[in-house]
Amino acid sequence: MKKRCILKKMVVPFVLATAVVCAILCEGETGAEIVDKIVAVVNDDIITLSELREITVPYLKRMQAKYALEYNEEQIRETERRILDQLIDERLVKQEIVRLEIKTTEKEITIAVKDMVESSNFSEDQFKKTLAEQGLTLEKYREQMKYEMERMRLLDMEIRSKVQIKDKEIEEYYKEHIDSYNTPPEVRLQQILLMVPPGADEEEIKRIREKAEEIAQKIKNGEDFNKMVKLYSQDSSAATGGDIGFFKQGELLPAIDKVAFSLYLGEASAAIQTPAGFHIIKVLDKREKQKMTEEERKKEIEDVLYSQKMEDKFKQWLKKLRKKAFIKINL
Repeated sequence: MKKRCILKKMVVPFVLATAVVCAILCEGETGAEIVDKIVAVVNDDIITLSELREITVPYLKRMQAKYALEYNEEQIRETERRILDQLIDERLVKQEIVRLEIKTTEKEITIAVKDMVESSNFSEDQFKKTLAEQGLTLEKYREQMKYEMERMRLLDMEIRSKVQIKDKEIEEYYKEHIDSYNTPPEVRLQQILLMVPPGADEEEIKRIREKAEEIAQKIKNGEDFNKMVKLYSQDSSAATGGDIGFFKQGELLPAIDKVAFSLYLGEASAAIQTPAGFHIIKVLDKREKQKMTEEERKKEIEDVLYSQKMEDKFKQWLKKLRKKAFIKINL
């Protein structure tokens, strides 16, 4: 899963306007001269307009094909500035990689790409097609994989060793998200409902109860539940065969909840009275209670907290790099 995320991260996560697409793409069509320019200086490095467009143009084409997006001029420029800001951060990271002499061999990149292809269950041709849909060639993807691997090694050196998770933090997180780590049992139910009209007298309620009990007995004697749903159920779910879906323990009306979780898979109930009327339910599926071991829970929470802290530390680290760097923007 983590490997697949690398591919997704390669796509610039900003939405640009179709107006920019036209402005960029039409230059070549009209024969107008394309003049490159420096849009940012980062220490001794530069970012050119052509570099910026190398990222934006393929992305814009995809967005133009997929969505009918239209933005005003101010939104367009703001989006361009955000993309450029991301490129500046990337350039600062690359400069640190060079300064600290962090290197990745071609063999390591080949192995990483191969692992990605295999974990995605793609053939090589399918993988190349997926890359092409994102505006990437295999060569370009290898370059990005190299950067990602070296970036992770840089983070190991500069940030990872400074991140620590305390037991108290794990316990506090668990208390705040306890429902996520103890999944209650669930049942999928099929229902027949005979409604009791508001204001019904005892005689009317008795008549409806007897009818519900008669239906329940027929089902117990082997009558098809689906057939009984079509013939008698007054619930809106009758249109879909009486299937009302999955419910966690405690989500149903108390009278139904108690019965539903005591039935076996495929078993139907007797008539159950609630304020709505008389219900006959059948268990279509069951999901048993799932609970992590303490060790599993601790490991998962630790990973979540670790990722959060790494992200925060990375932002702080980048902020310091920016303060020390010479950055000039001409966009």
